[in-house]
Order: sequence, then structure tokens, then C-alpha cells
Amino acid sequence: MINKRLLVKNLLAHNDENSFYDKKRFIAIGEKEGKAKFLKHVCALANSNPVNNSYIVVGVEDEDNRIIGVDFFDDSRIQNLVNAYLDNPPLVSYENIAFPHLPEGKVVGLVTIRSNGKVCALRKNIWKYYGGAVFLEKAASVCPRLLILS
Repeated sequence: MINKRLLVKNLLAHNDENSFYDKKRFIAIGEKEGKAKFLKHVCALANSNPVNNSYIVVGVEDEDNRIIGVDFFDDSRIQNLVNAYLDNPPLVSYENIAFPHLPEGKVVGLVTIRSNGKVCALRKNIWKYYGGAVFLEKAASVCPRLLILS
């Protein structure tokens, strides 16, 4: 069994996000824009790294990789959200990881994304993204690019 706290620290050692790792201060899947952005990143990471797990670390400052933590989060809605909006959805899990220096009730969220080996795409429109859109994570940049398959 992998030590998740050590995994988070190793991921944060990579200063730049890449094709298998992204970091977020928080995720807001209670809002349409937050859902759309989360789905975009899940799709991009699943497509850019179809053979291995990809990760989103939640509760980290983007500029300096400082762990600030987020509130404890119940992951029961995440896989349902992914299944509802994505074609060929990856398997997604969310874990709350305790760090000793964080205040009580704060954790680091670790989203693990496991591709099913097929191209993941939006099933339907959400926010400003259109159904059928496919996202990939650029290796040299943190900005996903949009490809639309015809």
C-alpha cells in the first residue's frame, strides 16, 4: 500500500504541473463553473496519461506549493459527476489526507484518475465547454488545450 502523504509530497516536488499531475487551491463542484473546470482537468489528465494514474492535489497554493489544506470532503458525488458528464469516463477517487501541521478539520485532497484506455470526452455541454470536446494536458504548460473530434 502506498503512503499517500509521501505521494503528495513527491508530487509537490515537481514544481510545474504536467501530464500526470495538477494542483488546485480548492475544487468547487457545487457550482456549474467549478464542475466544468474539474471535469476538464479530469478529462485532460485521463487522456494525457492513459497507462498510469494521474493526480490532482487539492489544498495547495499554486505559486509556492505551500500546503494550505481544504475542508474534509465527501467524495460520493465525484464519480457520479464524472460518469454523468464524460464519455469513456476514467475511474476517479478522492481521498482526504491528514497533514500534522494543518489546523483541525483541514486536509489535503488527493484525486486519483485512472484512465480506461479510451479517449475521454465531454458527453454534454457544461458552462462554456461543448459536448464532444476532448481535452489534453500540454506537457510544457499547465493550460489544457481543447481538441474537438469530428
